[in-house]
Amino acid sequence: MRACCLLIVGLLLTTSVSAAPPAVVAEVDRHIATAWTSQGITPAGDVDDAAYLRRVTLDLTGTLPAPERVLTFESDNSADKRQRLVDELLKDPGYARHWATYWENILFGRLTREAYLDRNGFRKWLNAEFAQNRKWDDFVMELVTAEGYNTATRPKGGIEDPPNIDKEANPAVNYFLRYFRALPEFAGATSKTFLGVQIQCAQCHDHKTEKWTQQDFKQFTAFYAKTWPTYYDKNFVVGINRVHLKDRPIAPPQTEKLQEYFGSYKDYSRLTPKFLDGQEFRQWSSPRTALAKWLTSAQNPWFARAIVNRMWGRLLGRGFVEPIDDFRPGNPPAVPAALDALAADFVKHDFDLHHLLRVITATQAYQRECRQETFSAAPLWSAFPIKALDVEVQFDMLLQASGSEPLLDKLTKGKLEVVRNAYVRQFVTQLGTDDMLEITDFDETIPQSLSLLNGPLTNGVTRQLPGSGLEQILTSFKSDKERIERLYLQTLSRRPTASESTTWLAYLAVKRPVAKTAGPKTSRPQGIAATKVSPEIAAVKAGDDIDFRELLQHAQTAADFGVLGKMMRNNADAGLLVKSFEAWAAEVPFEYLAGLAGGDTAQEQSYENLFWALLNCSEFLTNH
Repeated sequence: MRACCLLIVGLLLTTSVSAAPPAVVAEVDRHIATAWTSQGITPAGDVDDAAYLRRVTLDLTGTLPAPERVLTFESDNSADKRQRLVDELLKDPGYARHWATYWENILFGRLTREAYLDRNGFRKWLNAEFAQNRKWDDFVMELVTAEGYNTATRPKGGIEDPPNIDKEANPAVNYFLRYFRALPEFAGATSKTFLGVQIQCAQCHDHKTEKWTQQDFKQFTAFYAKTWPTYYDKNFVVGINRVHLKDRPIAPPQTEKLQEYFGSYKDYSRLTPKFLDGQEFRQWSSPRTALAKWLTSAQNPWFARAIVNRMWGRLLGRGFVEPIDDFRPGNPPAVPAALDALAADFVKHDFDLHHLLRVITATQAYQRECRQETFSAAPLWSAFPIKALDVEVQFDMLLQASGSEPLLDKLTKGKLEVVRNAYVRQFVTQLGTDDMLEITDFDETIPQSLSLLNGPLTNGVTRQLPGSGLEQILTSFKSDKERIERLYLQTLSRRPTASESTTWLAYLAVKRPVAKTAGPKTSRPQGIAATKVSPEIAAVKAGDDIDFRELLQHAQTAADFGVLGKMMRNNADAGLLVKSFEAWAAEVPFEYLAGLAGGDTAQEQSYENLFWALLNCSEFLTNH
């Protein structure tokens, strides 16, 4: 019974599209329906309420709907309940966190680390931007033109704060700093991310079939050649090295000492900047500001279409243009009239992302049921695809569905967010790629699923332990039928079918011998020993000539890392400590839970198996 199929396919459908959606929805629906008819495509039926609730909640907030929300949504007979649901989700704090995570991954990648990047500050800034629904053009303008200090946090060993740092600290400058040592990459990323135009190939050669040449690429990169940072702190600090970024009248000096920092500027500083529409910029004002104004203009032929296509692809598994950031004559959009209508409406509504999401989630394409054959995208969104989930979402929903967050927060002494970030980084590193942002092929989720299936994370959170989510269900609900229904609502966001309920009731009724199911024991210290400093670390004395890298190999407890944190001499040591600690933090809490014995009775152990099966089935591990 350790498998579970996608059982939403084929359910009877009873719900129609919500009342009074934005006016453009009907136009988009008409264009896509015309395309279905012209190609002889029969679309899937309307998705049922429970599946729609789960789908849109995961898409907009990266979380599962609470079991009580599933029940109240199903019982609500209002014609506009789906529209009201979307409005509710857009105001939820989870919306800002979810989209801040997505855009941090797009703009930085998951694994980027530099001593001068304040990723935490940048993440908080992103969260605030999405929480207030900053207009998309204003958001991009701020990113591209940001000036000031990268952080207001003083590093250990740094000099005193500059007098103006409170006013000039601006987390958005970290985006520029992410690329300033590779200016051509920044130009390519700007065009790809905000215009959906991939000009980076022109860095090396003219393309035979596309319009942009090497010279065009260089002149586009030249918009950044007079923006450069100065370091405020001395080199040997521990923490974020404070950097000040600003536009200047000249390019940075190309001395041998500064070559490491500004070598990427040398081929572009003497060129006249040129926009991708062919117009050159010959004014004395800031080239970077001029670029940002051109990028975000309502008249820019790519800007609105790029974000509309990205968000459509994000929510429906495939964009009008695919890949989503590859607009070019040789890659025309599917149903171009629908893309044009959405882009024009987005501009008309002042680049309002909330409005765009209301439109997309109200379309017939978004409200199709998921079919068994949609492991890959159905033609022209005629059925909803089975979508892979980002690793951050999988981690969060696993903790949410298992009800294990309070237990883990207690176990990690309030450091669960640190463990979450460590787990994500380790997971991506183990897959050997940071390119996990636009997965659309269901087969690519297999490594994720196997990692969850066989790893200590799922094994640990499904144990019947004091304070665990499973214990709460078993004590709060008295009958097996009620408990099964609660487990389904908490994991799959729906009630079990009659067949599923019968199957599990029969499974739970079987008399089995009690068999303790403790997971594999770890060599790491457990219990009281896990709170103490290891002998190898305790033996190190201040002033010892130590090899910090070798010393990290002996760290076994949180206390060890605390001691080693006081021995760091510079940011090189800090980087080694962070990597070592993340590898430790991503595994230890779950190893501990998985190593416990779990249920004491045959029934409790049967419930552990049921819970484990639900959390590892494809219906749980994907959005559909």
